[in-house]
Amino acid sequence: MTGPSRRFQTWAMALILLAGVAACNESDKIPPKGSVITMAANPATIPLAAAAECISLLNVTNCGTAQIVANVTSELGVPLPDQDVRFSNEAGRLFTGSVSNPVNAANIPIATDDDGNATVNLITSGTTKITARSGLNSGTLTISTVVGNLSAILLNLDTTSTGCSGTTQNVTACNQKVCFKAEAVDASGDGVPGVVLVFSLQNNISGDNTFNVQFTPSQDTTNSNGEVFTSFTPDTTCTAECGGNKSCQAEVVVKTQGGSLTSTPVALTVDIP
Repeated sequence: MTGPSRRFQTWAMALILLAGVAACNESDKIPPKGSVITMAANPATIPLAAAAECISLLNVTNCGTAQIVANVTSELGVPLPDQDVRFSNEAGRLFTGSVSNPVNAANIPIATDDDGNATVNLITSGTTKITARSGLNSGTLTISTVVGNLSAILLNLDTTSTGCSGTTQNVTACNQKVCFKAEAVDASGDGVPGVVLVFSLQNNISGDNTFNVQFTPSQDTTNSNGEVFTSFTPDTTCTAECGGNKSCQAEVVVKTQGGSLTSTPVALTVDIP
């Protein structure tokens, strides 16, 4: 016959096991060490406008929203579903649901879906940095804001600045300076100030040869006219990679920070003796 003491011990052990299960259920499920969190936003540059939710959620007149995604992958790049990600922000408000019925999402575990994506919404009236963490892994993303409806990014040669190659995008020397003007414009073609634009090359590999350059600056913020100016010179690998009329090619593009908008590329002709 089981005595009171034995029954008490069994009951107590059951309570301990139940408590342990509950604690496990309340703990975040986190990816293994070496996993990677990659951040993205749509849009990456938020246009500010007057809306009722600006007042109700932030107590400001103008604001904008974006969807923030943290993609969690293994060390080998495999998406990891059912991992808990916690988001934090420096400005604005993170939420799930709609602006009319928002649910706080700051420092709340958000599970990744089958593609390894954890998603929250952001409403903000100014530039902010978002951080996503899961265990020892983290990622960050800076979200810019602009006044105006950003519609397109235009990229053209800068033919007015001094010391540039002028009206040609033909690269014929490893010390040549080629200059560009990028413009952030709204749907009416008017310049949008305050947009961070990033310059880069694409399609710059031809056979065994790679054409690389140094942009100065590589990124900048549009001025009051919505313009940014940059230039490049070929980098130190130019002679070895493309000298002697070797086959080289490249295209220059400019993107908004985060890559939500990209200009039409400008093709370079590379023919260096």
